Amino acid sequence: MSGLAGGRGLAAAIAALDPVRDNEAITHLSLGVRYGDAMFVHGAYTVAFARQVASPSIARIVYRTGTGDMMRNVRRRNDHTLVFFGEMIRHGHSSEAGRRVIDRMEEIHARFGITGEDKLFTLGSLIFEPARILGELGLSVFTEVEDLAHYYFWRGVGEHMGLEVPPSRQEFLDWIEAYEQRLGFTEGGRALVDQLFLDWRRWFPGPARRLAAPSLLLLMGRQLREVHRLPEPPAAVRRAGPRLVSAYLGLQGSRPHRTGRSWSDHFVDPHGGAVDIARYGHRPPEPRLRPVAEAAE
Repeated sequence: MSGLAGGRGLAAAIAALDPVRDNEAITHLSLGVRYGDAMFVHGAYTVAFARQVASPSIARIVYRTGTGDMMRNVRRRNDHTLVFFGEMIRHGHSSEAGRRVIDRMEEIHARFGITGEDKLFTLGSLIFEPARILGELGLSVFTEVEDLAHYYFWRGVGEHMGLEVPPSRQEFLDWIEAYEQRLGFTEGGRALVDQLFLDWRRWFPGPARRLAAPSLLLLMGRQLREVHRLPEPPAAVRRAGPRLVSAYLGLQGSRPHRTGRSWSDHFVDPHGGAVDIARYGHRPPEPRLRPVAEAAE
């Protein structure tokens, strides 16, 4: 497909594909195009990240006693991460361009000694969090074909990272549920989540700002709120929120979209510019400075 396509056309194109063989194409059309709106993408990522830092070992690495990128410039850190994921979905995990993105991400992570289990949990949150968020609200937008394709897509990413990904979607979900027994409150994890709340405010200008925190609390669900010791959203938000999210996703799922669009379009710096992936991530490589004596020779 190319050009502009409506929701029905995208749904038909996805249904005609095989979730195993065509997992890259389906994931692009499903997550990158049909439901690739900036606010939904950022919301799902934010909740997934909050779940990741509910793991004490992940929180320790990301927080780094308050010196981590998330604590210094949360918006830049989130935007860069979303560009990485957007480029993976745009190019796929099997292409040279897609693998360059994965390799750059691994180059960054290698500095921090992240365990294979923690990487696998992070990968699993990308697979399961969107459906989990919607399920908590009593909603569902992804078909079985899409759910399976998303699993095979991120499995392909994980295998290129050298991870041993469970061989089926259900086995991976079982593994995730077992891992989550170790989730718990940490001061660093809560500080990181507080930063996520600050960044979420970007979508709520002016008087709407007061709705930012309650809406994110709703998306996080009871378990995640309890782990991070967050308050419950107001009753009015709990009542109206699912209907508003349903209407929002109904619009996104039915309206026309550019079939070549990507998450990167929303979060690249400068906005809408080309992506030079080497510039993205923690402390991009800097040219080596020559000593004064050497430079004078």
